[in-house]
Amino acid sequence: MAKPLLTAPAEAGASLWERVALAILVVLALLLALINLPYAPPTWFDEGSHLHVPKTLVRFGVYADISSEGFRYFGPTIGVGPTVMLPIALVFQVAGVGLLQARLVMVTYLAFALLGLFALARRLYGLQVALLALLLVLASRTLRFEGMVEYGRQALGEVPGMAFLLGGLLAYALGLYKPEARRRYALLAGLSFGLALVTKNQFVLIVPATLGILALLDWFYYRAGDWWLRLAPPVIAVACFGAWTVAMLAFFGPAGFSENLAKTRQAAGGAIFVFDPEATRRAVVYLVQVYGGLLVPGLLYSLWRSRERTAEGLARLAPSLMALLWLIWFVTSLGWARYAFPAVILGSLAVARMAADLLHELYARRQRLALGVAMLYLSGAILLPLGLTAQVVLSPKDAAQRMAAFMDGNVPLDVIVETWEPEMGLLTDHNYHYVPIELLDPAVRRQWLGGPPVAYDGLEAEPPFVLLGPFSGYTAIYPDDVLEEEYEVLYGAEPYLLLQRVGE
Repeated sequence: MAKPLLTAPAEAGASLWERVALAILVVLALLLALINLPYAPPTWFDEGSHLHVPKTLVRFGVYADISSEGFRYFGPTIGVGPTVMLPIALVFQVAGVGLLQARLVMVTYLAFALLGLFALARRLYGLQVALLALLLVLASRTLRFEGMVEYGRQALGEVPGMAFLLGGLLAYALGLYKPEARRRYALLAGLSFGLALVTKNQFVLIVPATLGILALLDWFYYRAGDWWLRLAPPVIAVACFGAWTVAMLAFFGPAGFSENLAKTRQAAGGAIFVFDPEATRRAVVYLVQVYGGLLVPGLLYSLWRSRERTAEGLARLAPSLMALLWLIWFVTSLGWARYAFPAVILGSLAVARMAADLLHELYARRQRLALGVAMLYLSGAILLPLGLTAQVVLSPKDAAQRMAAFMDGNVPLDVIVETWEPEMGLLTDHNYHYVPIELLDPAVRRQWLGGPPVAYDGLEAEPPFVLLGPFSGYTAIYPDDVLEEEYEVLYGAEPYLLLQRVGE
């Protein structure tokens, strides 16, 4: 009988097939990360909104979003941290403002995240499980929602945040395995966790709580670490986030900071904490699709296997516990798949370990039929989503770039263009007026949970141009009757439509 692809114990050195498999995965990751980078996935609302900040910093020297009425200090300035904004601004300063330049920065973060995941999985479980975990995250999308590759190709905070988070978990594990260097690894873990919190502020909901629980479990149950490893990571992580909060307070001033805080609480009420049965149902439907439905079973299996009171048990518990806490929050939120993304990536380790253990057990017991079925199912759970990701990468869409080119040649830079498509503010230098940011959460909440339409009077100012696109269409923010009566189509690049006021 042939030996299965995966076996439980990691060998001391990499075999030939393992080295070949790693080389193939590296090439696959590079291709998926770089092919058609500026056009796939097509740029959209969140990415454009984030990129306003580094562009505004380069053009005006101000760390802020911008609209025709002036600078805006809420939204993207706090949703994604300076660990993303400043490197992109530096690249913009050196190579010019552009979507390709920004996405190359993100692909660099993607490479670090994949490397961190591979290093952590190899340290915890061995090379074979690490190879499978890496393959799983490359195939982490579902039929409707994006995965590691798609998020890593866009200017979003999730993948950079995961790069720092995985670095922190790796340092934490090394601190448990290497008592002689525990203090150094504890400090490094705390700093890396702190950078993750600064990068993506939603991480504050889960990471400190997980570190606190791990400290208590180590103190009362595992007895594997020391007080440096129990206290330094959560204290330093929270201190890093606190330092960034103080910096924002100094930058915005007390009034601006209080306004930001109030709007953040509004956003939390609108999307982060929902407790809606329909949102929970959507979240559960998403979870049963990830990794062929193996995510939750894998995490539960990992928790059960991590019960041994050893350094190894605690190190293996850390990513699975963090992922499980993330999923508990996810099912009580708006149910947006991006909220579950960190748990999906961390959960790849647990799923890979469970699959490896199962295949090894079936092989040892000579259960040929069951082994074949298990390997076939695992292959399908990887190849189908991987094919969907490849389809996205190989299907470039340049509608935003075509609209930008038309506007550069036909619309004066000084006139007002009313829109809720912030990605266009990166691609051109026109004088856009955007819908106020405080309407974002009510508009999104209405689409997900129902309710009355969001009232917006932006067309009462009679802007000479209105640029419609995917997000304004999704939210129906502009009344159709006013558009039909007072505007005519000037140019279209599906899904974008540029309207000019009649008589202008």
